Amino acid sequence: MTPELTKLIETIDSRRPLIADDQVGECHADILNNHREIYRNRNEKLGIDFSVDVLDFPAVQAFDARVVRIAPGCNNELHKHAHESLFIVMRGEAEVRIGNATIGLKPGEVAFVPRWVFHQSKNVSETEDLTILALTDFGLTSAILGDYDKRTRLAANGVDAMATGA
Repeated sequence: MTPELTKLIETIDSRRPLIADDQVGECHADILNNHREIYRNRNEKLGIDFSVDVLDFPAVQAFDARVVRIAPGCNNELHKHAHESLFIVMRGEAEVRIGNATIGLKPGEVAFVPRWVFHQSKNVSETEDLTILALTDFGLTSAILGDYDKRTRLAANGVDAMATGA
């Protein structure tokens, strides 16, 4: 068991809140404007042009909220990872490939991506950015596996992040 997982279990078992009453005001965010970029990739040859931002909240341990933005007519790379994801379309229209199936999503619609299933999101609009709120159990999965996310995505220019050490 990793130290992170032990800490997570101890925190849950303690039955104490992770924030003080005066921090409750920090428990909200404007998902369209208030976030920190953690990943960006663009590869014209593959039609890839997107960014991933994270919404920072105090004391979050088991999950995270990410804002995925995909340029008009583009997609993210086909990839898989250890964490589960819920994709909620906030703006635009998407085609989300999950395994061998493709699902069309409009604003307010949701898709579930299971662990280790290849998936890819495409912006079907040629004029409007696609904005997806991705809710994941990244914190929980990282507590179990360590920092695995860099090994599951392509780095800049479509090169595998594991191969480059990025």
